[in-house]
Amino acid sequence: MKLVVLRGGGAADAQRAGLEPAPTSRHGAIALSDRGEQWALLNVAPNVADQLVADPTLRHHAGLADAEVRTVVLTDAQVDHVSGLLSLRDGAPIALYATPAVFEVLSQDMPVLQVLQRYCGVHWHVIPVAGETLSASFRVEGLPDLEFTALATDALAPRVLEPHEAPVAVGHSIALAVLDHRTGQRLFCAAGGQALGEPQLDWLSSADCVLLDDRTTWPESGHLPVPDWRAQRKVLLARSASGVGRDGFEPAYDGMVIEL
Repeated sequence: MKLVVLRGGGAADAQRAGLEPAPTSRHGAIALSDRGEQWALLNVAPNVADQLVADPTLRHHAGLADAEVRTVVLTDAQVDHVSGLLSLRDGAPIALYATPAVFEVLSQDMPVLQVLQRYCGVHWHVIPVAGETLSASFRVEGLPDLEFTALATDALAPRVLEPHEAPVAVGHSIALAVLDHRTGQRLFCAAGGQALGEPQLDWLSSADCVLLDDRTTWPESGHLPVPDWRAQRKVLLARSASGVGRDGFEPAYDGMVIEL
């Protein structure tokens, strides 16, 4: 399994120059592959499409910048995670994986899917986390080695919902656990200010790599402390440098590559 951190800006240039990379912002997104040939984007930041075209370092990853089908997996419908979809409209057809709640937001409250359908086309793949179903396993076309498990989490409702104080439906926010059946390696990813509970922490504790943002929360008592997590890599998608370095978390930066 291979991950590449995507986000427009200059942090990758700083890394190549031997400087301390600035933490990536909440506008980050991740590209994930099983064998480095086909990729899925986990969320789509506003500037990802430009970065896929302009960043020369991404050309080293076959099938990432020049995908025949642009696969996207959404963890929520927050603007920071979905607004980049429109920037992909002039490219390859989009295979979009999301929960019913997220598809509803993108069809009604923020109807970007109608626009995309008139340009590149969108193939819907529903992740069945809704109602009383709090988790679901699914596969992504083109990544046969990877098994994804979506886990419902608590998080703020997307601001585009009216009224904004409306109850958050199951599936508005999910964490992702990914198992590579070829290598046995496990990834846990939670982005967007999610609150993790017992079910999510059970998956997190068995992961070889944990990817969180600095707004992620979990209970302090009754759980394995962060330094004792199994994960050899703990990566923080941070809006500032405040949480970097704490409990062994390393900062994500533009172009960062993680191989599991």
